[in-house]
Amino acid sequence: MQNFEDIALSYSITPESEIRDRILRFQSLLRREELRAALILQLIDRFYFSGTIQDGILIIPAEGDPRYLCRRSPERAGSETPLALAPFRSLKEVTPVLGDMGALGGARLGMELDVVPAALYQRLAGLVPDARWVDLGPLVREVRAVKSPYEIERIRAAGIQVGRVMDTAREVLAEGMREVEFASRLERRARELGHQGILRMRGFNQELFYGHIITGEHSALMSHIDAPSGGRGVNPSIAQGAGFRVIRRGDPVSVDFVGNVGGYLIDQTRLMVVGDLEQDLAEGFRQAREIQDLVVAKARPGVPWSSLYDTALAAAGELGIADRFMGPPGEQVRFVGHGVGLEVDEYPFLAPKLDAPLQPGMVFALEPKVFHPGVGITGIEDTYLVTGDGLERLTVTEREIIRV
Repeated sequence: MQNFEDIALSYSITPESEIRDRILRFQSLLRREELRAALILQLIDRFYFSGTIQDGILIIPAEGDPRYLCRRSPERAGSETPLALAPFRSLKEVTPVLGDMGALGGARLGMELDVVPAALYQRLAGLVPDARWVDLGPLVREVRAVKSPYEIERIRAAGIQVGRVMDTAREVLAEGMREVEFASRLERRARELGHQGILRMRGFNQELFYGHIITGEHSALMSHIDAPSGGRGVNPSIAQGAGFRVIRRGDPVSVDFVGNVGGYLIDQTRLMVVGDLEQDLAEGFRQAREIQDLVVAKARPGVPWSSLYDTALAAAGELGIADRFMGPPGEQVRFVGHGVGLEVDEYPFLAPKLDAPLQPGMVFALEPKVFHPGVGITGIEDTYLVTGDGLERLTVTEREIIRV
């Protein structure tokens, strides 16, 4: 890997070869699904396929060169993307571009219907009334699920970033601190190490700020976010993450922190404590780590995503913690891992009924968590790369309870 600082502390442009390869792979999926063209509107999807987030619509035909209709700022977009740009002011300009691509006349066209607002979809669909529109969301996620060496290098760098944040956590965690004070120290260090501050999630109404740095009984609180931890937060408008609780000696301190380098994410959770944990909390951590080890041992190319979830759930049952695994009783989430990349909720999902196979180049976070209602949460999370014969851990912090 390149020097960490060279990757994390520079304003780097996505190489043209990377952009061209992504588009070619996506075009093969368009042809597989018999789609004539794709309209890419979501900001991060546009970035993935073009290298810029400047406002506009990226149109990718099944054959031939894409066209980026850029509203604001064409000048900046031109310095960031190798694709052909066409400044535009009105959605009506989409129709002639589709005509030039041979994508009219009742053609099957794609749009990210999983994320595009309904009103925008209706406006665009009204401009091409005879088109047959298909949801592009699954195809975009499919092509983004397998990471290139360029992407993996940035995820590795994010792992180093989080490792250094955890070094700061060891230095500053102290009895009497509020959660928000502890969190702010770690967030500041992450920014100094190149973290962009913003974390992207694809799911509707899902948002995340650095992660969940939560302690004691507040760490066992669930919230609206589709995650196996919540925390109280600073008020009901956010209802997750660090709050104003004062950290006490012996509290379980869950540091679920998402690193970010060049837009690429990595997810890690470590359990900390000032002094020592009670025996049942330490046992909960050991059980979570045992489940993680069992899943890692089974994971390799070709293994269905769902079978890894089944492995984790069966292990939780054998350990006698099934009723409080991945959530308190009655509020458990139905997954044990999720893909990471430009967004924190990418493919693959280690969840029931998702039988797609693991592939080399996929990257996912594996996060077994054990709940102790009214007391706290114990668990561990690491991010792994699927290799030709198994998994490689990309997070670097030791897999132990961190006592200060």
